Amino acid sequence: MKVLPKVAKLPLFKINLLIKKDQGEKITIKFLKWILASGRYLVIFVELLTISAFVFRYKLDSDLIDLQEQISQQKPVIESFKNEEAIIRRTQFQLQSIKQIKQGIPDFAAILQKFSEKIPQTIKLTSVNIGQTKAGSSTNLTMNGEASSATDLSYFIKSLQNDPAFTSINLANISFENQISFTVTGELKPIGGQKN
Repeated sequence: MKVLPKVAKLPLFKINLLIKKDQGEKITIKFLKWILASGRYLVIFVELLTISAFVFRYKLDSDLIDLQEQISQQKPVIESFKNEEAIIRRTQFQLQSIKQIKQGIPDFAAILQKFSEKIPQTIKLTSVNIGQTKAGSSTNLTMNGEASSATDLSYFIKSLQNDPAFTSINLANISFENQISFTVTGELKPIGGQKN
């Protein structure tokens, strides 16, 4: 009998391709199963979202083109009103300037009306000077006149001092010749221009 030569024993590897039921699945296997089962729905949803975004963008582009066409059609109409707008703006500026000037100027008619109400018949005014030294400053008042009696002059000055429209009313100069010559100075309170 022949003896066979001894062959070295190779280690045996056991490969078990079956998973035992009591052993849990690995996370990677679970992830792969989820990707194959549910992930396709996620991919479909993302694709639908992308397609709807493209469709919406095309709709917005068409709306933008329509609006640009409408604007280009209305542009000549708006440009035709350019001259009228300039005239209106200039008129508004002029009206605003006039309003500011009128507010800074006293109402001379009302002031003269007050003088005529307060002045006795025996007093004759030779000059009345009403003016401002600067724009927006108080209005100065200077009156020169002649009176036949000191009582009438005193009454006139007191009535001006008691009137709320006048301030700082003073007898600046007085001289006695044939008649009493006088100079009265004062200021007008700001009244905000003409009445509406």
